[in-house]
Amino acid sequence: MFKKSLVYLTICTLLLAGLPMVAGAVTVNTNVNVSVTAVDQLGANGSINWDEGVIEAVGTGVPSSAAKSPAQGRLMARRAAIVDAQRNLLESIEGVKVTAETTVQNFETTNDTVKTQVTGIVKGAKIVNEQQLPDGSYQVTMRINLYGKGSLAEIITDATKPATPVPLPSPSPAYTPVALPVYTGLVVDATGLPLVRAMSPVIFDDSGRAIYGHVNIIPEYAVSQGMIDYMATPEDIRALELGQSRAGTTPIVVKAIGLRDNDVNIIISQADADKVLAANAQGNFLPKAMVCVKQ
Repeated sequence: MFKKSLVYLTICTLLLAGLPMVAGAVTVNTNVNVSVTAVDQLGANGSINWDEGVIEAVGTGVPSSAAKSPAQGRLMARRAAIVDAQRNLLESIEGVKVTAETTVQNFETTNDTVKTQVTGIVKGAKIVNEQQLPDGSYQVTMRINLYGKGSLAEIITDATKPATPVPLPSPSPAYTPVALPVYTGLVVDATGLPLVRAMSPVIFDDSGRAIYGHVNIIPEYAVSQGMIDYMATPEDIRALELGQSRAGTTPIVVKAIGLRDNDVNIIISQADADKVLAANAQGNFLPKAMVCVKQ
């Protein structure tokens, strides 16, 4: 009896400690941030869904005391909710981080055309949900697209500016050329790091060299799909494993070793950077933004 109790206690201890009970058992990777989702909050009433590539905001309206009937009160509350949602959507858009240092509001401040166009897409925002609440108030959720035709990316991207060529690997002996397969894209594993998502991040190596940024992307790709797919959900990770992400069926995978610039920009090792650049010289996937970041 004592021996059985001792065995049972040992098993329980191992389970609580998170240790494998047999040789070769799979252990949990505690470096993964399981709290990461595809959605970032933008203030109290807005959010950005990086998986779906949309920004949403909620607005609320209350029936006017001047309404002559319940039906008129409902319509007036709905109209007020739409106006409120548009205002909240505009505030949310202005807070979207474009680069490590800038938000959409910075672009609006320095460019009146951008400000006018942002206001325009807010007025044309799509209502994706609406409902009358039990207290008689009305709630509306409105949405705009981050990427594609008539999107935020189209407004802030200079489509007339050609892409700057991606750098080549470091000269020997820092990098010794080797035969590589033809890779379809890049996956950067940033799990365990407090990465802040943005529309236009940069990937650096630990020498400070920028190997991937918005200047290297063909503008049409930046507008249609954005620079990076942030892969955070179980569905995202599964897509990576099945070769169904934008990085394709045979991506080159490297590990992020740190973050910089308000935790927006990613750092990889110089050796990994040279491998990526050598792979890109064959596959030319970086200018087409075939890049995923695993969170």
